[in-house]
Amino acid sequence: MRSDRNIQIGILIGEIILLAVFVLAFRHVIRYIDPELTWGTGSKRRLVVTYVTSFLASYAFYPSVIQQRLVKGETIAIRVFASCFLMLLFLSLIMLTTRPYSYFPRAFFFYSVSCFAIILFCERFLYRRILMHLRATKRNQKSIVLIGNEPTVLRLYDILSTPVYGYNIIGTFYDGYCTNKQMEALRIGGTADIYGWLTAHSDVNEIYGYFPREKQEITNMISKFCDNHLIRFYYIPALDVFKGNMTFSYIENIPVIARRDEPLQNPVNKIIKRLFDIIFSSLVLLLVFPWVWLFVAIMIKIQSPGPIFFCQERTGIDGKVFKCFKFRSMKVNAEADKLQASKDDPRKFPFGNFMRKTNIDELPQFINVFIGNMSVVGPRPHMLKHTEEYSKLINRFMVRHFAKPGITGLAQVTGFRGETRYIDQMEGRVKKDIEYIENWTFLLDIKIIVKTITNMLGQEKGNAY
Repeated sequence: MRSDRNIQIGILIGEIILLAVFVLAFRHVIRYIDPELTWGTGSKRRLVVTYVTSFLASYAFYPSVIQQRLVKGETIAIRVFASCFLMLLFLSLIMLTTRPYSYFPRAFFFYSVSCFAIILFCERFLYRRILMHLRATKRNQKSIVLIGNEPTVLRLYDILSTPVYGYNIIGTFYDGYCTNKQMEALRIGGTADIYGWLTAHSDVNEIYGYFPREKQEITNMISKFCDNHLIRFYYIPALDVFKGNMTFSYIENIPVIARRDEPLQNPVNKIIKRLFDIIFSSLVLLLVFPWVWLFVAIMIKIQSPGPIFFCQERTGIDGKVFKCFKFRSMKVNAEADKLQASKDDPRKFPFGNFMRKTNIDELPQFINVFIGNMSVVGPRPHMLKHTEEYSKLINRFMVRHFAKPGITGLAQVTGFRGETRYIDQMEGRVKKDIEYIENWTFLLDIKIIVKTITNMLGQEKGNAY
């Protein structure tokens, strides 16, 4: 759509101007704060040209996506980060090939691009909100037609009828009965009436349709008509085989549908999550763990004879067994691998009870995170006995093992933390774990970590005994 392309070009021009103004302002401010950082940056004109050239080069690989109608905030953030990181590489390459190494202002580049990344995200987020407002007021809209009354088409209607996405649904075509009353009110005719209606209406931008195999002839006719009249045609496959999220891919030229979408199967997402785990766990183990360990070790030895650490076999990713580390919070007992802790469990000693309520006993699991058999965020690992029992009682229980277990997780910050006395509590935990696996984003991990910390500081009341 030409208006969308014009918006993208307009935003790009605005961002180039923003970058030029930012670089000059940043250079001016830094010169007064620390003059050494600006040493070797050259003239103002050369500096601006270098930055703009690097930005345009990175933009060629990671263009803005805010003009797209169906895009998430996480996608915008990731695109900005990737673009600015590549921009920094191009800046370094240009300066290294055009100036002596001694004149290479590395600190200036790093700080300036880091600050610009924050400004660029805010600017794109603001533009995104403006575009959504314009589309909600029926401007910058695409006129579309929906064909079919299959469950997949009904779900697509619910999405595309959201005003902020800017789709104007002109009408619908289907045979038989439709359970969606709003979609029914827009019905123009049956599938046999589509071609005739299209020949009399040229104001359509896109067509989304589902056709059964016996109506292949109509599908071909509509496809040819769209190709000859600059209308984009999207065929909707019957994806109601499974409920929930699914992902569509190819094995060579054969289309296949996966049971669920798993963002962490993407190698880039795996790298992002693993890097975060290494950095976060390293900071905790270096800055927090030694001091807590010393205090905890003294308290455990005073109140309960035995080891400081408790090491237990638990079920990890892909069902593999691993050793999970904790501070020992109970007296040494023979039921540690069989019986879950309860509210007035006589096995707990006083300081152990305090550790469990405040999650201090989980701190050694950052060792598991660092070595790679756990993550900071993920489904909580269960003892082997519970995995064996619940896998037989709860449908899809084992799906939670498609991801690395975590120190905290979506289930834990949404009310399913601690003891699971009843089967419906475990079902709720499993449901949230699967929701996390299917909808993972880096920002979701950050939200869960922040929520975990606020729950700890607020002394959240739950079933953690």
